[in-house]
Amino acid sequence: MEIDFFNVCVIRNVRTSLLKNLFTLDLSEEMFQKFKDYFMLLRPINVGMIIAMTVTGIWFGDPNQGLTQIFLNYTSAIIVAVTYTGIAMVHNDVLDMEIDLINQPQRALPSGRVSKKGAYIYMGSLFIVGTFFGNVLSVPSRIIMFSTLILSLLYNWKLKKGGFIGNLVVGFTATSAFIYGDAVAAGWTHFWPWSEWNASIYLFLISSLLNTGREVCKGIMDVEGDSQFHVQTIAVIYGKKAAARLVLSLILLAVVFSIVPVVTNVFGPVFILGVLSTLGLMLINGIPLLKNPNYETAKKFKDLLHPIMLFALLLVVIDIIFKRFLYLY
Repeated sequence: MEIDFFNVCVIRNVRTSLLKNLFTLDLSEEMFQKFKDYFMLLRPINVGMIIAMTVTGIWFGDPNQGLTQIFLNYTSAIIVAVTYTGIAMVHNDVLDMEIDLINQPQRALPSGRVSKKGAYIYMGSLFIVGTFFGNVLSVPSRIIMFSTLILSLLYNWKLKKGGFIGNLVVGFTATSAFIYGDAVAAGWTHFWPWSEWNASIYLFLISSLLNTGREVCKGIMDVEGDSQFHVQTIAVIYGKKAAARLVLSLILLAVVFSIVPVVTNVFGPVFILGVLSTLGLMLINGIPLLKNPNYETAKKFKDLLHPIMLFALLLVVIDIIFKRFLYLY
């Protein structure tokens, strides 16, 4: 039997090449999955919201910055906001690993795709990156962001089971990017006296009330599990009806408070349109929640709040453009 050594060599080379390609493909897929797992720990939707609030806060604080200052402030402020928010998100997932093994076993940490040690190294890396870029920002903005991080970690560790106190902390930390961005651009200028309050301060206060209401609403959804784990939410202590009334009260308080920046000439007609739209949508979806506070009505109401807030933020930006740059009113 004759052996074609040339063909044998070709076959061996092809086989070796295929094995290398398969190994490279497996390695690439593994690296992509690892990158995806670590990225998802940051909660991309939350990151998007934080970036939007930070950018608008800086713009409201000082829209007339030079190009160099714009690049420095916006880039550094976004990196700090994303990394510090990410630390809180990862920390929360580490503490909730046992619960997630039951409720969310497909997530990166409970599934084992990301180890607890890896999560802590990730948190440390985020802190180093955020702190490095934070050094070029104003002292007031660093104070706000660091305070927000500390409160977020305290919430994950202890305050989550504190009921309404925890809701208030989330209301603050979830929207503090507005005042953080403003402090990046203008320091404490717009914080005191109250006559100096600008769009950033009002949006922070209004959004804090809305987010606190959203957290109380989540307590209606999770009342059975919270009762089992002794989480002292309004729904657990006083019942779902009382929690639903508090949710609507906080939303209405936010809407009523929205009148103040209109009276003080911070916002104009487009903002009023946004407030009226928000009030209408809240009432339409709030009535079913009041009548029958359960998982379905609470979830529908909770899921509606963030899109409404984004819509309202867009209207605020349009309002400021009309007022400050186009001089339409």
